[in-house]
Amino acid sequence: MRRTRTLALSLLFLGACSSSPPSEAETTVGTRLYAHAYPGETLGAKIAAAINALPPAGGIVDATDFTGPQRIEQTVSLGGGGKSVELRLGSATLTGSVVLFMLGDGAKLLGNGRTVVTQDAGANLEWLIKGTNVSDCEIAGLTVDGNRQGNTGAGSAIALNSAKRCWLHQLVVRNTVGRLHPGIAFFDAGNEDNLVEHNLVQNIGTLVDYADGIYVAGPGNKVLYNRIRGATDFGIVAESCVGCLVQGNDLVGVPGGISVGSGVATFKAAANIIDANVITGGNTTTWGVISVYRINGAPPVATLVRGNIIRDVDMGHGIFVNGAEQVSLTDNLISNIGPNTFSYGILVQNSTDVGISGGSITRTGSFGIGIGASSNVSVNDVRITDAARSGNESAGIGLDVLAGNSSSISLTQLHIFDSDRNADLKKMPFCIDFGQGGTTSGVLMGGNLFDDGVNAQGCRVGTINIANATRVTTY
Repeated sequence: MRRTRTLALSLLFLGACSSSPPSEAETTVGTRLYAHAYPGETLGAKIAAAINALPPAGGIVDATDFTGPQRIEQTVSLGGGGKSVELRLGSATLTGSVVLFMLGDGAKLLGNGRTVVTQDAGANLEWLIKGTNVSDCEIAGLTVDGNRQGNTGAGSAIALNSAKRCWLHQLVVRNTVGRLHPGIAFFDAGNEDNLVEHNLVQNIGTLVDYADGIYVAGPGNKVLYNRIRGATDFGIVAESCVGCLVQGNDLVGVPGGISVGSGVATFKAAANIIDANVITGGNTTTWGVISVYRINGAPPVATLVRGNIIRDVDMGHGIFVNGAEQVSLTDNLISNIGPNTFSYGILVQNSTDVGISGGSITRTGSFGIGIGASSNVSVNDVRITDAARSGNESAGIGLDVLAGNSSSISLTQLHIFDSDRNADLKKMPFCIDFGQGGTTSGVLMGGNLFDDGVNAQGCRVGTINIANATRVTTY
């Protein structure tokens, strides 16, 4: 599995990227056979025999009457070759030491919500459900359990590559070994227009054998309304995507949150949306809880990060934009971000054409917003309060942070202050500070308010430190 890491819209309307999938699993029309009517010592063998008995166009194999522990000793292949196969499973726990299911074109693997797919202790499978060069597949109603306590080999629960228009929903994916193998993975090239929605992904990897919750690569993929608990790297990664949507997900206790960007040299990332997600917690020394990034290849362009809630982060920036172009950060609510560490609410670094508007940032360990080595950055109509909780003398907005030189900066219609009414006890020396070791040229500032409700000067020393800034225009 290719996975690259060291350390995204020409602002389209959201409706153009949303989808309206069926509310229930779609049913294959055609022949219906019952697994219990076919020979085999195990349920896996009976299913395979029933699939072989289907006509060339395929049909349904019904195994819903099998309950309790069941064995799969040889991989069950579903679909492909023009034969669309729908397998229906009941309240059974299916176990084996081989990849349990291999999906082909038109495969549907459907549980009843109480179906468990797992592996034997010592099997050390790299994945339990696999599909390569597969289109129009569906996986739903299963709990896929990696049996981490009984295995040590790196592994994912579900792994698809060169997958198109596959739909994964109403799944519980849990308890995988990890080791850079996500719980759900659409990896390598050739993935397009897949939908991952309404799943619970939990306990993926460990702090030693860390792994993402959901990883998608390729254009048009959507990750919607999933709950992620206890992934040990990123919760959701949309890498080298074009026109991807990450929306409405709820993440708790995930170190890296959500990341979208360019991580594979031969791919590009553009026109991606991160919208209306709620992220609680986070702990990363180098990234943000939402990250728009470039590691390899061309910079990600035209990324919209809108209406997200980020809160109660132990360490790491709320939003981190690094090496990106044409980024819009709109109406995000960011609070309690690493108050005991040097964590920023938003950090923009090595990027161009970035707009930050609306929303609020409160209680950050370091700067509310930091801008360094970037150009054409505007900040408008944002409320920033109580930066510098770690006591590092940072401001609401810091320019030239990390000693980087910036140009063409616009700071307008902002409300910035330290809420401590005693001026001498305010931790923010300045509300806006240009004196961070670099230089800034071409600055527009106007319409800003620094009143804390009692003091017109809402920061301890002064409102704006113009050090190392040139060509400054105010109104």
